[in-house]
Parts: sequence; structure tokens; C-alpha cells
Amino acid sequence: MSEKDKLSSLRNQIDEIDNQIHDLLMKRAEVVQSIVKEKGQPSTSLDAGREAEVLRYLIKRHDGILPKSAIVRLWREIFASTLQLESRFSVSVHVPEGDNTYYDLSREHFGMETPISSRQTVMSVLREVTDGAATAGILPLPQAGEGNPWWLSLAQGEGATNARIIARLPFYQMSRTDGPEAVIVGLSAQEETGHDRSYVVVESAEPLSRSTLTSLLEKSDLKPVNIQIHTPDPSVCLQLIEVDDYVAPGDERLAKLAELSDQRITHAWTIGGYAVPLTDA
Repeated sequence: MSEKDKLSSLRNQIDEIDNQIHDLLMKRAEVVQSIVKEKGQPSTSLDAGREAEVLRYLIKRHDGILPKSAIVRLWREIFASTLQLESRFSVSVHVPEGDNTYYDLSREHFGMETPISSRQTVMSVLREVTDGAATAGILPLPQAGEGNPWWLSLAQGEGATNARIIARLPFYQMSRTDGPEAVIVGLSAQEETGHDRSYVVVESAEPLSRSTLTSLLEKSDLKPVNIQIHTPDPSVCLQLIEVDDYVAPGDERLAKLAELSDQRITHAWTIGGYAVPLTDA
């Protein structure tokens, strides 16, 4: 067989594989439509936990020369197109003037077909999610030292707002080096995936030291990763604690935390969380 014939044969193999991939994608879309019919109504939420589980499984089983990042990107496009089949899925993104960082993160995560709108203020994003104008909102990762942190809007007492943190971006990183990060907020609950972190808000009448909080959390079987302290007025102190575990609303560990504090902690509740992102490092 000549070199030209060998090349032609290999290209024919690729054509056959492409046809198989295309057939499976069309079949997958048909199954999605069947799921929608079984549910009886369009989905109005984002299954961030389910998507994380699928990607973890694919990356774990992946072998060969195709980069893992390519696998994640391909399936993210599949997820995004599926969402459009299931419902009118849309995203609202906090885009400060002159900074497209969070928009770019959103587009990479939600694919080319997803409608994405830009909003200059965090409250505009939260309002659109709460009112149902957007299915998901993209906001900056909570950071210490902010004068009026946006997470306070989710922490004005359990049940005050339906919006919750449900995922973290990006879900896949090539390395552990610093880069832009954000969280996804939505009306759906955080889903447990087996490798999660949660955000817990602790309310106290007076500030508690980080060492005291850490000790109380660990005695309550809660492992703190990050602690942010905010005092909106002299009569109350709110601590945002990132916990290395899934913490459900009403988790008994939250009641234990308040009990161990000798009433110094008046209330503790969760405002959501995320499946821990993958890294290639």
C-alpha cells in the first residue's frame, strides 16, 4: 500500500469515528428529550453536582494522548446544549466596568450557545436569579476584607432569600496557580457529590477569635478552610466559614456548634457550597 493509500485509509477511519460520535450525540439528545417528557415539565435548575460527578468519572477513566482539558471542554459544551433542550437556561454575570474576567469564565463553562447577560452590580445579578430572569448568576469568590461583601445578601437569616451558592468556577484547572475564580448562585440546592465544600454563616453577639472559632468547629466535626469575619453593626457579628465537607441545611453539626459555644453563637446556617474543582496538578 502506498503512502497516499495509507493516509486515505486513516482518514476514512476518522470519518467513520466522527459518524459514530455524531450518531451518539443525536441519540443522547433524544434521551434528554425523553427525560424532559418523563418529568412532565421543563427543568428550571442547574444540576451542578451531577455535572461534577460525570466530569470526575470521565477524567478518572480517561487514557491516551488527548488532553484532559479537551475532554472537560467537550463535555461542558454537551452539558450546555442539553440545558437548552431541557429549559430556557440563561446566565447573569457580574461584569465590573472594563473587566470581562467573570464573563470569560462563564462563557468557557456554559458554552457558546448559552444566553449570557452582563450586569455591573452584584445586586443586579442576585435580583435576576431571585426573580427567575436568569437561571444562574456568576459572582466573585467571597474574599476577606470587603467592606460590604455580597454574601451578606444570602446571609440575612436562613430562608430570607432562595439564592444559594451551588458551584465554583473554573471546575477544571491545568495547575494550582492563582487565576480568576468565581461562584455560581442559583435557586437549586447544593448537591452532595462526595468531595464538596460548603459555606456556613455563624452569627454571634460579639466577634470570636479565629482560634476560638477553629476549635469550636473542629469539636463539631467541621473542618474550616477559610474564615471571614464581618461586623455590620456593634450588636452582631457574622462569620463566613468555608468548610471542607458537604453541610446540609439543618445539619446536626450546626446545632452542636452553637451548643459548644456556651451561647456565644446564636445561629449557624449554610448558604450553599460547591463540588471541589478538578486540577491537573
